Amino acid sequence: MKPNWQYLLLALAMALFCWYLVTGREKVDTWMTMRVEMTGAPEGLYIKSGMVGAVDVLVRGPRGVARKIEENQLVYNLNLGKIAPGRNIILFDAKNIPLPRVYEVVEIRPSRLELDVELRASKTVPVKVVLRSGVSEGYSMFGAKVVPDSVRLTGSAAKLDKIHEIRTQPIALPSPPPARFEDRVPLDGPEDVDVSPLAVQVSMGFAGKESEIALRVPLTVKKPRGRDVDVVPAAVTLRIKGPAAILSDKDFPGLVEAALELKVDLEPGKYEASYRVKMPQGCELIEAKPDKVALTVK
Repeated sequence: MKPNWQYLLLALAMALFCWYLVTGREKVDTWMTMRVEMTGAPEGLYIKSGMVGAVDVLVRGPRGVARKIEENQLVYNLNLGKIAPGRNIILFDAKNIPLPRVYEVVEIRPSRLELDVELRASKTVPVKVVLRSGVSEGYSMFGAKVVPDSVRLTGSAAKLDKIHEIRTQPIALPSPPPARFEDRVPLDGPEDVDVSPLAVQVSMGFAGKESEIALRVPLTVKKPRGRDVDVVPAAVTLRIKGPAAILSDKDFPGLVEAALELKVDLEPGKYEASYRVKMPQGCELIEAKPDKVALTVK
């Protein structure tokens, strides 16, 4: 009996159709990472925390094309047009995932976002110069200048309301300070506040403070050979003006000298003589009492 080729062909077609029904309709679950793009945030609002860059999505679809989904770079567009200052809860919606209809979104991780949103503001505040330690004793500062003398702050409106100035990082000055100090100094910006610019140019001058002091100084006499000399008074009172840092030094009195040098051929008798005062550089003799002393040469 001859085989009927028509029946054989029909059986083959039915077998192929059944194979397609079994394999083509078999569903598989695949996890994939989907990038999140946030758009439409109202101007003046700042998302303090809660943002994510990607979500994990569990997709169910035909086995044969599941791999192709993983290779696609899908993006979840998250519209933030309705957020407001405070705590905002935003749910991820499977309808916003751009997948063909043959696929089913089973799960999204995380399923929602909790965004902490605050009102953003800007203001301009003056700059205050801060020294790590005070100016050295005996010196005064003058001509302090900051460029720029004010900076722009951007941050939480509630936080900016409490800020009335911005300080520099503490400046360490050498001791004694130089006649002129210039440096670019960074600013000590509050946390979560943008400062523009981040540093300022600081310049300032320093000068020694002037002071006066009265000293009782013994008179030093260089006697001629073979002569005895009596001096009245034996000590003089000097009023000296100069830098306070020098005059306040405990060793300063020992640096001041009142000296009388007599001629080698001075004959015995009584005289009046002026003396010479020696003192550190930068100091000035204002008054000497007496300005002359009495001598008795024997």
